[in-house]
Amino acid sequence: MKDTYIVPSALIGISIILVQSSVAVALSPSQVEQIGREITVRIVNSQNSSDSGSGVIIRRSGNIYTLLTAYHVVKNTTSGSKYEIITPDKQTYAITSVKRLPDVDLAVVEFSSNQTYKIAKIGDSDKVTASTTIYVCGFPGKTAAISNPETAFFKKGQVNANGAPQRDGYNIIYDSQTIRGMSGGAVLNEQGELVAIHGRADEQSIGEQSQTQIITGLGTTIYSALRQMTKLGVDVGVKASPISTSKTPKADDFYIAGYEKYTQSNFSGAIADYTQAIRLNPNYAEAYYQRGRVRKNGLNETANAAKDLRKAGELFFAQGKSAEGYRSQGFERWILKDYPGAINAYNQAIKINPKDAQNYNSRGNARALSGDNRGAIDDFNRAIKLDANFADAYLNRGASRSELGDNRGAIADFTLALKINPQDVLIYYNLGIAYYNLGQRKAAIENLNQAIKINPQYPNAYYNRGIARSESGDKKGAVEDFTQAIKLNPSYAAAYNNRGNNRSDLGDNRGAIEDFTQAIKLNPNSALYYYNRGAARYQLQDKQGAIADFTQAIRINPQNGDFYYKRGIVKILAADRKGGIADFRQAAQLFQKQGRTAEYQQVMQVIRQWR
Repeated sequence: MKDTYIVPSALIGISIILVQSSVAVALSPSQVEQIGREITVRIVNSQNSSDSGSGVIIRRSGNIYTLLTAYHVVKNTTSGSKYEIITPDKQTYAITSVKRLPDVDLAVVEFSSNQTYKIAKIGDSDKVTASTTIYVCGFPGKTAAISNPETAFFKKGQVNANGAPQRDGYNIIYDSQTIRGMSGGAVLNEQGELVAIHGRADEQSIGEQSQTQIITGLGTTIYSALRQMTKLGVDVGVKASPISTSKTPKADDFYIAGYEKYTQSNFSGAIADYTQAIRLNPNYAEAYYQRGRVRKNGLNETANAAKDLRKAGELFFAQGKSAEGYRSQGFERWILKDYPGAINAYNQAIKINPKDAQNYNSRGNARALSGDNRGAIDDFNRAIKLDANFADAYLNRGASRSELGDNRGAIADFTLALKINPQDVLIYYNLGIAYYNLGQRKAAIENLNQAIKINPQYPNAYYNRGIARSESGDKKGAVEDFTQAIKLNPSYAAAYNNRGNNRSDLGDNRGAIEDFTQAIKLNPNSALYYYNRGAARYQLQDKQGAIADFTQAIRINPQNGDFYYKRGIVKILAADRKGGIADFRQAAQLFQKQGRTAEYQQVMQVIRQWR
């Protein structure tokens, strides 16, 4: 989501009224929600209603209102797009001015109105810590699930870290499950004070089929924004407290730096930063949780990841955060493939918070992996009922439907997920697989093309596109795809095997044998790889080598009649008539037992010819 920003030559001078109580009194969630809805506006591109976001009213001077938003919400003004403000009373106003604050994803926006609207109270964002409860208020974007997004969403969460700014000036991380369109919305503390502007939400998959998601909110604290303006000599009417003169980074700084490195696939660097955060704060449960996530997702260090998640769970429980504790426990059980254990943990999380859609999504994924796809679909249905804009629940429901053979239903779910999240590589990937399962090779290739366009480092997308290309007759294109899959994952045994098959089809049996040999080195227990190498050796008239490979395939899988049949043919050609007929008889017996009538009749005809 990195944008190229144009720094304006001048900035708007604004005056913000700082209101702080001498005693901080927490309001009820409903009271904070009311405040959020009164100060949050919707920002819409007048030429494209799908291009929308949110903003927060921070000042009124006469009939001029000033609001803050994320710059990426209104950045298209530089290319001529016109935006409008929709206020809480559903009135529409033209934007009269847009100026970006340099070095941060923030913009100051003005509009004119004679109506009276509430102004945000600015809170002390320096006091926001990992123990702070926050609320994010913003308007969802228009999607297939939300066709008329006129009501602001209000999402409760908890701060994970508040530290030094990273890319785009983001310096606060929280676990609120925000969605597209809420960018630029208000981040409020329990006193209903504005402490940050919501920037974006990152959704990161755990596992090949999006088995669960981590949703992380990123924002810019108000004081961070004020300090940027102060450095430029811009009069904002209020001063943030001075930055500590200490140059020693704190745990939160390392946590935020670790998150940034993780998003850039610098997994070792991310682990190093999370380790430093833990060193400075041994009770930093979220740092343990995130380090475990990186170890599993980035480096596939299952044992170390499970250890970190176990520690995170222990700390969450000790800190009275039972829901987070069960979340960690469920993730730990999940990566250890203890799916019943994961289900039990998510059961407990659901008891604590039965309205958390993510818990149902996570339990559904554990059920799917344990083979209970119908139970998984029930959970995904519940998640969608709680959050109609939950793209991953549609994605996962589609995956379970596909597992049950309902590929058309799966495509319907994947299509809905794609409308909500059009840049999700897994959605295109799964659409490609579903179309392939329906025999629609062209549609499969088109969707896998999109998956590769979004993530050109995704080996499975190349692998499956290679299969679809091969079956469409494009053997050379298939070889190219399998080669790319191997380049990205040198241990991809199936890619070597399939490249070998296509090389053989193209007449390159020596190259095919090299590929089958490498596949066997990677997976010496695959009967299929020996069988395929035997077939390629047979094409090169290496009858003894072929017989040796077919024999090894039979040792691994003695119930495959094709192996006996193929070995029988080669034995006959090698002048071993008796051995060949014995193999044919064994193949016929297996075919008959397995109900393969056509193959049985074919082999019996061959036996009569050679008897």
